[in-house]
Amino acid sequence: MDNQLTIEIIYKDYTKQSVFVDSEEQAQQILDKLKIIIPFSYMWILRCCIGNAKTILDLGCGDGSLMVVLSQGKKWKILGIDIFPGYIKIAKKRKIYHKLVLENINQAIKKLIKRREKFDVVFFSQVIEHISKQEGEKILDSLDKLAKKRIIVGTPRGYMNQPENFLDANPHQVHKSGWLDQDFMQRGYKIYGVGIKQIWAEEGLARTRNKLAFIIWTIIAYFLSVPVYFLPKLGAGIIAIKKIERRN
Repeated sequence: MDNQLTIEIIYKDYTKQSVFVDSEEQAQQILDKLKIIIPFSYMWILRCCIGNAKTILDLGCGDGSLMVVLSQGKKWKILGIDIFPGYIKIAKKRKIYHKLVLENINQAIKKLIKRREKFDVVFFSQVIEHISKQEGEKILDSLDKLAKKRIIVGTPRGYMNQPENFLDANPHQVHKSGWLDQDFMQRGYKIYGVGIKQIWAEEGLARTRNKLAFIIWTIIAYFLSVPVYFLPKLGAGIIAIKKIERRN
């Protein structure tokens, strides 16, 4: 009788945990879907910029958390490259990448160019600020050789210190450079703004541990996302898009 009671208690406890996990996963799935359908949200802008691509080069793919949201319902063939082994390990488990490569981005780019590989979209989001200005400029100068249709770069506007809780025990997460509109415009990129700077900059109003205040400022920031998109200087972040002109 005692054994039966113990089994029943374990079973009930397990089912409670399962329901909680399922509910949490479902909530995350709903949130991820909302991220790509809410107009002028960061994810919505990125997904629109990717457009009708079939092949994507995801430079500095990290753990794949960004691409797993963007690729919902898509059949993209994605090559992911990152320098941190821990992130590559997590990204593999997501099963959204055709191939993952553990390598320094600059070295990987050189190899891809040498093999004359090209991709519809070269995706380089929230990475360039983690490398030196000199190395970043070299990478930007090389991306045209890899893209068939467009290049997408996302980064904070100007230098922004990386909060310690974002480092993930990854030395490559430290910010090493800051980028402004002209850094991309002089290379033929079109610039869009994201996240109003008074709320999302390093010392912005949403940088708080108060959850209620964070939610309120996030909602306010969303309603300001349209003017920020068209007036990039209002934004804490930049999305730079370059369309590749086909040469006959």
